Amino acid sequence: MPEFAPVRLPHYDWDSGPRSLLDDVAAWVESEPMAALLRRYGGSLPRTGTATDLAYLEAFSAVHWDFRAGRERHETAPQPLDPEQEAAVTEAALALGLGAELKPRLEQYTHVLVLGGLVASCLFRTRFAAELIAAGTGVEHVTGVGGFRPLGAADLESASLSGLQCGAFEIDAIEASLKRAFAIEGEPRVDAGGDPHREPGRSWKIATYEAGPLTVRAVAAPSSVPDRRRADTVDTCRFWADEVADLVPGDSVLVVTSAPYTAFQHCDAIAHMGLPYGCTIDTVGVDPAALPEPHFRKAHSASGYLQEIRSAIRSMRRLHYAAATVEAERAVEAARALRRRDR
Repeated sequence: MPEFAPVRLPHYDWDSGPRSLLDDVAAWVESEPMAALLRRYGGSLPRTGTATDLAYLEAFSAVHWDFRAGRERHETAPQPLDPEQEAAVTEAALALGLGAELKPRLEQYTHVLVLGGLVASCLFRTRFAAELIAAGTGVEHVTGVGGFRPLGAADLESASLSGLQCGAFEIDAIEASLKRAFAIEGEPRVDAGGDPHREPGRSWKIATYEAGPLTVRAVAAPSSVPDRRRADTVDTCRFWADEVADLVPGDSVLVVTSAPYTAFQHCDAIAHMGLPYGCTIDTVGVDPAALPEPHFRKAHSASGYLQEIRSAIRSMRRLHYAAATVEAERAVEAARALRRRDR
């Protein structure tokens, strides 16, 4: 029997308000699986408020659970832990919401948003999205988001193994994967700007396909700091929300990703789309360890879970700040309205 009960990730419907998010983040931070992980590595929460606890967790995880040292995720080798540690860390991570989440909460969504990544991730995430829709999840629009990251050796190997013709960039891979997953033929309508080979941070692209009743798009955004880096996931999601989807309060977005990234990407989606636009946000994640293709299958490691718990902590901290800011702004506006009424 599992030692820990599952801890709910922050839940956000368009009419929930920020207080429920603050409570959910606090419950996740103060949960027993988190406390058990901290004890295992010699730590404990200060318990002087959620903001302080999150700051402590981010600093603590930087010392004990950060194995990337500036490398990309796929370039970071698993770290050796003994079998007892492997089992304990894995159990805590799954209780904290880092496992696969295969069933959408709602029957109908306005948008499905598939997050890009390596070519393998693009392939199995888009396929998962298509399978959910075929199984009855209702949706009006499907979008895959990627960037102008040049494809590397791991990408090209995956493309070769799967027979995918996917161009030079991540955005090409997500577009090709969408076409395969949704059996799309024909040419898209393309809106684009910039030269991704020379100035990837200033370039953007929207490729739009009609696939029966669905509108399917592949989107790459310009960077918010084009002189420093390419667009990141936050840039792309904001560009999609503002320039493509035109999100309005009451819309619902199902984010499609893969374990063990579900928790941190879910929190980022709420912080950058749910709260600002008043949208319901749900997230599902396919399990790479259970893929049918042996060459794409990837076993999870305890050190990998610890790394992504750190990612979740950082995203929870951003979400907590965003929700607290919205709550404070609403309190100020309510006080102003009360003063206006009393005049």
